Amino acid sequence: MVSTRSVGGGCINNALKVRTTGGDFCLKWNAGAGPDFFRMEAEGLSALAATGTVNVPRVALVSSPADEVPWLLLEWIEEARPTREDWKRLGRGLAELHEWRPGAPRMPEADPAGVPAPDRRTGHDWRAGHYGWRSDNVIGSLAQPNRWMADWGDFWAEMRILPLARELGASGTLSAQQLALVERAATRVSGLIDPAANADGPSLLHGDLWSGNVLFGQRPFLIDPSVYVGHREVDLAMCRLFGGFPAPFYRTYEAARPLQHGHERRRSAYQLYPLLVHARLFGGGYVASVARAAQAVLEMSA
Repeated sequence: MVSTRSVGGGCINNALKVRTTGGDFCLKWNAGAGPDFFRMEAEGLSALAATGTVNVPRVALVSSPADEVPWLLLEWIEEARPTREDWKRLGRGLAELHEWRPGAPRMPEADPAGVPAPDRRTGHDWRAGHYGWRSDNVIGSLAQPNRWMADWGDFWAEMRILPLARELGASGTLSAQQLALVERAATRVSGLIDPAANADGPSLLHGDLWSGNVLFGQRPFLIDPSVYVGHREVDLAMCRLFGGFPAPFYRTYEAARPLQHGHERRRSAYQLYPLLVHARLFGGGYVASVARAAQAVLEMSA
């Protein structure tokens, strides 16, 4: 090691730029994280990289359960100001990611950093039309449950909306009236989102795709994934939250892979989950946003 420099690690982790004779790296660590926290991030990055469709930082090393403090060592990305072409490249790459299916020759059997390869079973996985992931993971600092399920609407209600809504209701963050509103919305999402999801088929998702999880260097990079197999409109709906992406990104994505009719009507159903995540993490105005999204789901599914 030659030198280190503290860098912003977001609101969850600590981070350093580590300069070595073998190159520059980003070291992330979190003394309060569980032993699997960074392993799950590394697995997600490796799963995205295996598709050959989008750029992610290369995983160099990840901590073991025996390490006192969990950590992750990544390729260092030297940031640059994004151009219009960068956003268009990101739109094309995301469309290719959502089009990609397992079984391509580039899917690795093992990762050089020791990260398990994505699930290759042929039983209960997306090749059989199922949604979920090989294990539970995280979104931000929150647990994200996953279980292979055949019906997308059931997965979205039972694995995404209801666990967080009921936790927020139990803590008093959501009032009883607000919780009842979200629960009613959860019972209606299948009819709203299943037809388009069935037409599109399952896609590998980044899962937490907002502007803070995109880095631009010589090309665009996706970071901090919360991967699972789901409907591609999840990523597109989240892109429009928290500042959104510029128009060239959306136009390029839709030119490469047009969205199913009525995607605007389904957006509130998909934005409800990240709004619940933010209400759990930050409270405040996000609680009102959750209620508005749930009400929109009821209106769109009427």
